[in-house]
Amino acid sequence: MNQTTEPTAENNTETSVAQEESTPVAVAKEAAERKKAKSRAANRAAVQLLCENYPQTFSVSEPKPLKIGIQEDLVADGKISQNKIKRGLASYVRIYAYLRAQSEGAARVDLLGEEAGQVTAGEAAHAASKLPAQRPGKPKSNNQKQDKRAVRRPPKSRKNVAQKKAVPQGQAKVKKADNPFQGLDDNQRMASKLDLLLNKHK
Repeated sequence: MNQTTEPTAENNTETSVAQEESTPVAVAKEAAERKKAKSRAANRAAVQLLCENYPQTFSVSEPKPLKIGIQEDLVADGKISQNKIKRGLASYVRIYAYLRAQSEGAARVDLLGEEAGQVTAGEAAHAASKLPAQRPGKPKSNNQKQDKRAVRRPPKSRKNVAQKKAVPQGQAKVKKADNPFQGLDDNQRMASKLDLLLNKHK
């Protein structure tokens, strides 16, 4: 007599999860992510190659605007393959610092790092339009606001305190009421306060 085991709910769940993970959409998505990561790595390597071979022209930390037509000069120089030149330049000119360097009148540089033209107003505006929008700042907590207020306040001098205490002319000085608990010890003071409270609530 053959015994057949019926699939449990747990087995069904595991099977459906495995099927979901291996669906064509998930596989395609994973392949696309791998391709993007590989492309980013190749772009970084190409930019690095340009910086190593032409340090007077290319710098990731302090980029300068490049001469118009520098791609043809790089190809003619023959140090780097045409494919890597194209990939490296395309990535380099999109670097945030490079776009910021494109200010009107800024000097462009050639392969020797020498001046070869200037950035026009139109080119500067185009570069500025490619810059990512600034992110709004984080909302400040109440503690930070209070700390800033405290920093802004000038230190209290004796003169300021004296001026605040001074009574304006024409106004009578209000005399403070005498302390009803003056001269009592702690136990007597507590008993008096308790009596006052009890009388208030009657």
